[in-house]
Amino acid sequence: MKKGIKIFIALTLMLWITNANAQRYLTEIYSDADIEVTLDIQYGENLSIMPTVFAALTGGPFTPPQVLPLMMDVYQPKQTVDMTEARPLIIYLPTGNFLPRVVNGAATGDKSDSSAVNIAKQLAKRGYVCAVVNYRLGWNPLTTEQVERTGTLLNAAYKGMHDSKAAVRFFRKDKATDNEFKIDDEKIALIGEGTGGYVALIHGYLDKGAKMGMLPGIGQDKFLNDDGNSVVDTNRVGRLDGTDAIAVDLSDFVSSGGDFLLVKGNIANNPEYSSSVNGIINLGGALGDSSWLDRGQLPLIGVHAVRDPNAPYNIGDVIVPTTGDVVIPFASGSGENVFRANQFGNNEVFASKIYNDPVTAAVEARYNQTIPFAEGAINTRSGAGLLPFILPDVNPVTRNHGSPWQFWNSNQPQAQAPSSIENPANPGTFFTIHQVASFSNPFMAAGNEEGRNAALAYIDTIQQYIHPRLVCVLGLPECDLFEGVNVKEINNNTYVNVFPNPSNDNVNIVVKDQNNKIMTVNMFDLAGRNVINRINVNALSYLIEREGLKAGIYFVRIETTNGSFTQKVILN
Repeated sequence: MKKGIKIFIALTLMLWITNANAQRYLTEIYSDADIEVTLDIQYGENLSIMPTVFAALTGGPFTPPQVLPLMMDVYQPKQTVDMTEARPLIIYLPTGNFLPRVVNGAATGDKSDSSAVNIAKQLAKRGYVCAVVNYRLGWNPLTTEQVERTGTLLNAAYKGMHDSKAAVRFFRKDKATDNEFKIDDEKIALIGEGTGGYVALIHGYLDKGAKMGMLPGIGQDKFLNDDGNSVVDTNRVGRLDGTDAIAVDLSDFVSSGGDFLLVKGNIANNPEYSSSVNGIINLGGALGDSSWLDRGQLPLIGVHAVRDPNAPYNIGDVIVPTTGDVVIPFASGSGENVFRANQFGNNEVFASKIYNDPVTAAVEARYNQTIPFAEGAINTRSGAGLLPFILPDVNPVTRNHGSPWQFWNSNQPQAQAPSSIENPANPGTFFTIHQVASFSNPFMAAGNEEGRNAALAYIDTIQQYIHPRLVCVLGLPECDLFEGVNVKEINNNTYVNVFPNPSNDNVNIVVKDQNNKIMTVNMFDLAGRNVINRINVNALSYLIEREGLKAGIYFVRIETTNGSFTQKVILN
């Protein structure tokens, strides 16, 4: 594992830093002292079933669904150090299995989670405004009925989407009125972590009500109730944007004996503003169905542990750790989703750029690998914007690590609270929440310091990978630091041909146009060292002699009389 972390983290980003050093949005330009954190800002309110669910799961007295405030924390550079009047906004949606901490069997599940706080601070230090948003929770994890499990979970995600959109509208209203947060309301992206990834993906790709009904292919009826209708009743919970006001009515819920799918009511928070965003970043979440992703939709960056036991990396079942039961069959994770996004051309805004940094090279070296998992095998797939983490294969499957960026303090009260899992070595006693959560987090199992350091290393890798792409998703000027590739010319092999690649020895460079000549050739290794520099070549071809170069990945920068491009070269 230490070797794997080094591959992702310890490499010096020389090529990238040359262009991006102290560059706003790409690197941290502010310190911790420059960051302002405002806690517990109310961005809206809405009807929640969580009070009812909490009472039922903890043995408390019956409590009906209630209208609750929607809260968030905002991280931003202080106005005294950052005079920028229009800053990109990142909405960060934390994890939690749509249940609160402890009840969800974990020490995480809130806007104050360590991973959320650290990522938000790093975003603010790059010049972004980052809002860590709590969304509504509540579903029935204990029912033995598949329709009820799927239905209540999908409704939870759907309502989370409403809240995510309400948060976006809150900031657009602020921009149009008080302008307290100084955001650019045309440059907004979502980052969803774990369960928050489900919410972010729904926000981005659930754009037609029909997608929650009869679907094509396997599992086509998975979103239908026993009457053949969608488990999400938009007449009760609101249409896709959540901007239609529906009066709270609990009569059907009460008369049914507590059917959560019959709860009715929706509050339209700032309905006059748009809830659109520019792109989605998913950290370990999944889409309800791969068919939700269409051509012409938002760019998608996906970060995922390939052996995630709960959220499928490709196509598989969503399993919530509280019970181990399947809640959404045939869902699609980052491997499938990013692959499809690239097939549709949705990621072209950054897929057409050249990224010569070692993190990108290390990530791409993990593409299209078939690795053992759960008595079978799984392929890592490929696609611009896909960051797969390959962690050790653990038996039983449920103890595989799916969120290596998460950490917590094992001494905090919610971590030391007893879980519902009995300790077989000491009958009558129960594991703590920390112990249960650590079963699938070997870093936290080793201790607080080890867990924090390992998680921050993964967070650093995530940040270094996403930001060169995020600036392009948001249409920021910093995107121009990364040169574009003439994809058609290179793919058709009509401009410059670099071969053989991979190579066991020398590499040839040949231009096809007799009126075009190679002027300079530079080769860089992964540490950014210029290992070959040839100027005044002035020829139609050039031979790169290996001359003792070690096996590995290199980048060849070729300048011609008609243009330039960079080609990744592998020496065996």
